Amino acid sequence: MAQVVDRAIFSAGPVFIIIAVGLVDMCVLAYYLIVFPYNHHLSLQESTFLGKLSMVFTILFTLYMVYCIHFHYYMSIRTRPGGMTNLDIEAGEDESTNHGLLEYEESAQYPKTCKKCHLPKPERAHHCSVCNACVLRFDHHCPWIHNCVGHYNHRYFVLFMTYMVLSAIYFVVFGWRPFIICLDILNPEWPYYFPRPLMAFAYILSICMGLALGALCAWHYYLVLTAQTTVEFYNNYYEKGVAKSQGEVFVNMYDFGYVENIRRFFNIGDKYPWYTVFYPIPVPPRGNGRYFDRCQEFYMLPAAQQEDTILANQAVQDLEDIKDL
Repeated sequence: MAQVVDRAIFSAGPVFIIIAVGLVDMCVLAYYLIVFPYNHHLSLQESTFLGKLSMVFTILFTLYMVYCIHFHYYMSIRTRPGGMTNLDIEAGEDESTNHGLLEYEESAQYPKTCKKCHLPKPERAHHCSVCNACVLRFDHHCPWIHNCVGHYNHRYFVLFMTYMVLSAIYFVVFGWRPFIICLDILNPEWPYYFPRPLMAFAYILSICMGLALGALCAWHYYLVLTAQTTVEFYNNYYEKGVAKSQGEVFVNMYDFGYVENIRRFFNIGDKYPWYTVFYPIPVPPRGNGRYFDRCQEFYMLPAAQQEDTILANQAVQDLEDIKDL
């Protein structure tokens, strides 16, 4: 039964993408055909400098937001999350020899092999039952992008949600007056080409998307700040309870602090300046997704506790029914 559901989710992926693009673009049309003319009708009629400047700034800002939404959504779909196929390995080769040696040393000490695809399974990788493949730094499978969220596209996915939430808030704030007007069906005057029912639907949809995606986006930023994936969060939550019951201190081996976690996730501060996070351009993640640096606090733990932590993470990787969470 689970396999049937997985196949259905995978097959319906393109349909989800078409629906998502259609709904987003409907809201875009509602803004430019109704909300923008309504809020700038005086600027369109008068020729004041400040009015024209405000209108130009609004157009540039909204076009930037629309482009960022579509760019990051496209990159979330088209970017492979990373796996253990030859293509993924060649595309993700790390330039650091030290990382390769450390990765080899850990693999020799704690060998990991996927029970489903029978390929080597690096740390933080999990098998997705929908895609039927191991995914590097697996977070979850998202049917709305017909793809897994993993090492190479997690950044695009988070930025897509960020721009979607901000745009939804912007639409709700500046579109409430046209929304109220479109509900007045007793008034036959409607000087816009965009139908009233669609305007009402777009506004309500923006509220719903803002709330739903806002909660999901906040959750992912919490995971970014704490250097976790969705799968790792539940495992770490359990391990915290075990460590507390044994009088030990739990340490997330990948947690370098809020600021450094942000820098590492968005790959800014070294090769890419901080402001590139606002650029709708392709930015690869840091590293190859098969080896991850560990914080100093982890190495300060007793050797036995370090080994238990690594083996516990490996046990979670062996779960065969990892699905969209």
